[in-house]
Amino acid sequence: MIDTERSKRAFTWPDRYWLIALGGCLLIVFLWIGAATSIMRSRGLTLADNNRELSSLVSALTEQTARSLQGVEFILRRTSVWTLDARRTQTSPTDMRAFLRQEIDGVPQIRQLEVADADGNRIATSLAPSNPVNIASRPYFQTLKHASGNALVMSKPIASLLDGRPTFVVALRLEDAQGNFKGAVLALIEDAYFQKFYEQIDLGPGTFIRLLRTDGTPVVALENSPVGQPPSRFLSVQRPVPGFPLKVEVARDETVALAMWRASTIDELTGVAALSLFVAVLAIALVRQVRTLRQVNGRLQSSQQHWRAVFETAPVGIMLLRQHASHLAANPAFQRMVGYSTAELAHWKALDITYPDDIELTQRYIDQLLRGEHDSVRFEKRYLHRDGRVVWTDMSIARVTVPAEAPDRSTPQMEDVLVATVEDVTQRHMDEQARHQLESQLRQSQKLEALGTFAGGIAHDFNNILGAILGYGERALHAVGAGTRERRYIEQVLNAGDRARSLVERILTFSRSGITTRLPVHLQPVVMETIDLLKVRLPEAIRLEVQLDARDAFVAGDPAHMHQVVMNLCSNAIHAMPEGGTLTVALVLQQLETPRSLSHGAVDSGEFVRLTVIDTGVGISPDLLERIFNPFFTTRKAGEGTGLGLALVEGIVREYSGGVDVKSALGEGTCFDVYLPVIDAVAVSVDPCKTILPHGDGQTVLLVDDEEALVALGEEVLAELGYEPVGFASSEAAWQAFRADPQRFDGIVTDQTMPKMSGLELASRIRAIRPDIPVILASGYSNSTLEHDAKAMGVIEVLRKPLRQADVALALSRAFSRQNSETVRSEK
Repeated sequence: MIDTERSKRAFTWPDRYWLIALGGCLLIVFLWIGAATSIMRSRGLTLADNNRELSSLVSALTEQTARSLQGVEFILRRTSVWTLDARRTQTSPTDMRAFLRQEIDGVPQIRQLEVADADGNRIATSLAPSNPVNIASRPYFQTLKHASGNALVMSKPIASLLDGRPTFVVALRLEDAQGNFKGAVLALIEDAYFQKFYEQIDLGPGTFIRLLRTDGTPVVALENSPVGQPPSRFLSVQRPVPGFPLKVEVARDETVALAMWRASTIDELTGVAALSLFVAVLAIALVRQVRTLRQVNGRLQSSQQHWRAVFETAPVGIMLLRQHASHLAANPAFQRMVGYSTAELAHWKALDITYPDDIELTQRYIDQLLRGEHDSVRFEKRYLHRDGRVVWTDMSIARVTVPAEAPDRSTPQMEDVLVATVEDVTQRHMDEQARHQLESQLRQSQKLEALGTFAGGIAHDFNNILGAILGYGERALHAVGAGTRERRYIEQVLNAGDRARSLVERILTFSRSGITTRLPVHLQPVVMETIDLLKVRLPEAIRLEVQLDARDAFVAGDPAHMHQVVMNLCSNAIHAMPEGGTLTVALVLQQLETPRSLSHGAVDSGEFVRLTVIDTGVGISPDLLERIFNPFFTTRKAGEGTGLGLALVEGIVREYSGGVDVKSALGEGTCFDVYLPVIDAVAVSVDPCKTILPHGDGQTVLLVDDEEALVALGEEVLAELGYEPVGFASSEAAWQAFRADPQRFDGIVTDQTMPKMSGLELASRIRAIRPDIPVILASGYSNSTLEHDAKAMGVIEVLRKPLRQADVALALSRAFSRQNSETVRSEK
């Protein structure tokens, strides 16, 4: 019986505890159910309030964006109408740029306004003139091209072709009255304008604004825009921009939107937790502690796996080093970088494979780390690859303290370990060197261009003076008897004049103003002839080696210029070997598969003939190597050189679309490689000039030159050749005389460069009245462009100053013969 009571009590109290526990549990359940219902209802109301706020905000932003873009569209449509009229009236680019700048003045959202033709070439821009730009490959341009009417297209975000800044384009199609595509008017919209506008709106943390295309491509977004985030974590409202293929999206981080809700939830849960979780606090604490330990262990294992994955697969080299610079570990990237395996690195120190010149630098930085002066250091150093080449690296080293295993398994000691990350920057160094070389070439080209223009102008003025000296010298020579002392004096004057004429020719060649008609030149005979002339004055201490293997090579140019190139290079090579040496001249054909950048110039791909001149002389120092092609620069003593030799070579080679590559080392000599493009041609034979000059039949020739001395001289020469000259020192006066009596004159000989009216302008006016009259143009600054323009004007021939009597006689004879032939054909 006692046992039964004890048994009943033993079961009764636990049953009561279970009833209390069950009641408490039910109460806790009801409390949590009520709290959960209240929390969810509050959450729904909070989200609804946020959606209404975002909807109001996106509507306001949509209207503001539409107004901004409507202003852009209005400017585009107004500009398109003006552009079509401007192109019909052939408005100048300066006026078009001024109009475009005026159109966008006061419109901050437009950073640039441009007009492109049907081929995508930019024909006008609101910015200052720059390099030509073609937008034909842009998708928005292709869309406009295949659209119809005055279509409006908005591009995806692009980088500006001018400065690379982010922007997007609003483009309007241009078409003529027949609906043909004539180009586009483009407005480059400033991203910063919309970003600044969006940033001024106080949205609070976690709220983002984006301007999207209808296909969802972001156009403008704030820096903390939710691009790439899962949509479920954000409250997002979108509205289309009226009249444009855009939409505005305002999104708010759901975490931020529910911040207040979470605060109230916490308060409510705190009250419930005070009633319901007191009994279970120890169990919950224990569960949380176990869970925390489990998470810590999981994170530790995950961290180890991540570190191992990063260490093994990182694209940069990673090393672990002990204090004495021995390798603990090196990842595969570093092994590939230096060409050594893990086993080989384990037996070597880090300094063993360091470039010798960088050992001291590396040790100094390591010592700074070990002394605690810095937590980390970064510097560039070089390694020696297994195959012997130098590897440039950007290295960062940090010092970390880790437990070290004790041999007797006692308390672990701490030791310092160096963690180094190594990035291979060899290619970057090579690119930097190439960039510096190209910049040097650009500066050299600009200096030569400026000096060339200056030299060409001087040569032009000097030609007029030289023309009078040579002309009157010839006449004086014919006026004195043979064998007299006066005749010898005049001959010396003419000889000096011829040398001056040769100097002017070299200056004009350097300035790229004296090269006109090009003929096919068989280069190898020219080089052989130059070498034969060179052998006569070659010092005995210099040995000449010739390797010519380009028998079929023709270049477009002038044989005299090719002779000057070879002679100047060889003369400089001889001067560089005062103690004797070897001069090598080689000529070979070479096929370039890709464009090549040379030390002085660049050449495209194709077939070239390469002229090589090598000496074993004193060499050229690097500081002088960039200046050797500068005009009037010479290292010779005063009176031994003019400094125009290599400048002339560079001018001729550049004019012929070639390039020069120079390699030199002090004490080892210099190598010049001249690349000239090869043409398919045969040699052109030139008939010798006639010894007896042709004379005229009393034709009246209008002679025009702004130098009175040259006019007087020309009249005498023409009269001696059998013509009736009528000379003028003013192109305006000559024009008035011709207009008063056009039938009085049978031919025209006029200078090109004259004040108020040039020779070409005078020829154009004269041939407008009499298209049949032959016109001969003389210039001391002629070039291929002038010859082309003269031919288009109907000029029979272009002569180069200073003129000789034979030049004028032959030119007039050819002109009147051609006129007579055309007259006979017209009569038949």
